[in-house]
Amino acid sequence: MTYNSRFEGIICTFARGLGGDSMTSRRDWGRLLSNIPLPEQNLAGIAAGLVLQRVVPRRLVKASGPPSVLLRLAGGASLAAGGTLITWAWLAARDTRLATPDALVTSGPYGLSRNPMYVGWALVHLGVGLLRNDAWTTAALPVVSAEVHREVLREEALLEATFPAAFSRYRQSVPRYVPHLRAGFPAALPLRPRR
Repeated sequence: MTYNSRFEGIICTFARGLGGDSMTSRRDWGRLLSNIPLPEQNLAGIAAGLVLQRVVPRRLVKASGPPSVLLRLAGGASLAAGGTLITWAWLAARDTRLATPDALVTSGPYGLSRNPMYVGWALVHLGVGLLRNDAWTTAALPVVSAEVHREVLREEALLEATFPAAFSRYRQSVPRYVPHLRAGFPAALPLRPRR
């Protein structure tokens, strides 16, 4: 048994445990892996920040003391929240190829935010910067976020062209990034327009 066969077996077993028998074929396994989100913008921003921090170190706060502890706690919380959101979004989209969708994903975190994976990666990026007390990585986040936003606008234009009526209802009901702060978030379609 080759390494890839063992890895495929592990993924298929994991997927069966998550969603029954729907993820057991090679095609479904490929779809699952193709949906692993690796946004180049965030990875490039984190990498650039790490390199700059090595060359010209800049800290957010003094390396010791209560502010440093609080910063690291906030970083850990941001990293954990981002990782959880990415995983939740990935699992919610497991039956759709995100690069070329044949349906809108509107359940799970997609019922709260139209772009939960991007929000999750922003939280991961922030968490890395805060955990490392790294001013460069943290400072790269707004630049990265601007580039991600341009990508989101391109993706939304494609979704609107592909699913005109459904995406229009979805856009009216679910915010682009940050969920509305109110009780009773909608978890899935049917969607009701905001009033």
